[in-house]
Amino acid sequence: MNRAALLSPMDVNVIRRYVHTKYAPLPDERRAQIVADAIRRSLQMRLPNLPTVQKNKLAQELISRCLVTERREVQADDVLDLCSELEWGTEEEREQLQEPLLYWLNERSKSVWTPTQLNERLMKKNGPQLIVAEQAVTQKPVTAWTQKLVSYVRSRTFTQVAAILLSIILVTSIVISQQRQTAISDVPLVSEHFIPETNVVSEAGKQAGSYDFLKYTEIDENAIKTYMRGRDALLAEEPYFGAIIESAKMHDVHPLLLFAITGQEQGFVPRTNKNAKEIANNPFNVFHSWQDYNTDIYNSADIAAKLIAKLAAGIPEDQDPFEWMNKTYAEDPLWSDGVRKLFNKLTSLNSK
Repeated sequence: MNRAALLSPMDVNVIRRYVHTKYAPLPDERRAQIVADAIRRSLQMRLPNLPTVQKNKLAQELISRCLVTERREVQADDVLDLCSELEWGTEEEREQLQEPLLYWLNERSKSVWTPTQLNERLMKKNGPQLIVAEQAVTQKPVTAWTQKLVSYVRSRTFTQVAAILLSIILVTSIVISQQRQTAISDVPLVSEHFIPETNVVSEAGKQAGSYDFLKYTEIDENAIKTYMRGRDALLAEEPYFGAIIESAKMHDVHPLLLFAITGQEQGFVPRTNKNAKEIANNPFNVFHSWQDYNTDIYNSADIAAKLIAKLAAGIPEDQDPFEWMNKTYAEDPLWSDGVRKLFNKLTSLNSK
């Protein structure tokens, strides 16, 4: 059984640091809202594939109980506990939840769960537990990592974020969420990840196994360069622009997908950055970062294109392609949102 936490205070810390760095110009309250929304979506991605209403209800209760009240990580057992406690409507509706729950459990377990075992677990009888009782009561030695974790969980920052997150889940409807995203989009450049998406990719992604839109195609280079130069991007110039196009063609990857990744990773490398020339050598942050692996644009673009081609070839049916690539390419759970948004934006500019 995979006992990794679905969401931990350390995950919250990673998201918080990313947002506070990426969106430094925004007011504190706005950044906290972005962090809270990202945490909510990160948890929802790791829950069983239940209908939206049920998944939202689960996320709301898990955040309230685990993160806010008990200030601890969210475990798979918490999901089953809540599924046994919440009201799910009619018996027929409850039975409809069984299949996605079973699939989710068996993905996380070495042994196979049966419908009978699941029903027993939900009724809190003698079904198997995801965490062995002995492990639950065993006191592990306090390590430096644990001390840091406890210190962070007790911090005022975590409490503020958790409280804001809970309030957002409790009161936010789809309309309110869209309004908040629109407000954030008024801030130039830094807020692009949170502008409501167009349907360029989402409609294509709905077709099971249809990901041809990720493959190489000719683009309107002048239009893309004009957009990037409007952002004072060094990548709009040679040899950077041409090297990315060349690698995309070599590995049959859409050039705009590669450019979108550089936009997410390094904002297309603004010339005003004092390290612009070094960053432009590895704007994809392959092998962790441009600082750790400062090669040249030909090499980094080739590595990135090869990886994206491999990931794109293995996307499961009905899986969002950007979220699928996110799992391997980046630890940041917001990466897929940013790349998708930038890809859609660049695609809308492309006239070919």
